Amino acid sequence: MLLSTQPISFMMRNWPDSASGVPGEPDAIDFASFFRKQDPYNLRLLTAMRINATFPYVLPNVWLPSQPVVDVMDAGIRDNYGQETSIRFLNVFNDWLTNNTSGVVFIQIRDRKNGAEWSEQGEAGGEGFTSMFTKPITVIQLNWMRMQDYYHDELVSMADDRFSFPFEKLTFSYVPTRKDQAAALNFHLTNKEKADIQAALKSAENIQSFKLATSY
Repeated sequence: MLLSTQPISFMMRNWPDSASGVPGEPDAIDFASFFRKQDPYNLRLLTAMRINATFPYVLPNVWLPSQPVVDVMDAGIRDNYGQETSIRFLNVFNDWLTNNTSGVVFIQIRDRKNGAEWSEQGEAGGEGFTSMFTKPITVIQLNWMRMQDYYHDELVSMADDRFSFPFEKLTFSYVPTRKDQAAALNFHLTNKEKADIQAALKSAENIQSFKLATSY
């Protein structure tokens, strides 16, 4: 479900080369077009943010006024960092960006380091009899973002080869000072958690990204 202040029906599917003979089926919905009779452009920004923040067990699911009712899940299950959506947008406007800009700098802010270690199987429920049934599911759940990283790294690499304009990706990540005291997923961070996030800006990887940013 894509929400925007502008019509974005062009984002509803990949933009395949028609000459390649590879069809592309729609895999997204333009909110404004789908709910055009419900005055979609009067949607409150806070409501849009709440729809996007449907996190299991933390915030209840959102149901949209359609027939049948649309049950919206958190967008992170598909594209947690917005990378796939951004690449699709750049792909659509490849020619325009080539003719009207000097290139694109893609800035990504992450709550964890790209390439972070896989969660251990022991963290997914122990070694008991029950874990024989639950471990395959919980291990995938714990490492879902890691698998997304694999796919998105490949996506960026292929997109960079295809783009006809200069393209650079800069990543800023939150790496906690102590792994066992990382900032919690919470609406209200403590002063200690805020200080830890601020300290992460001085990590070697983030400093390198700042240096690259100043060169543009």
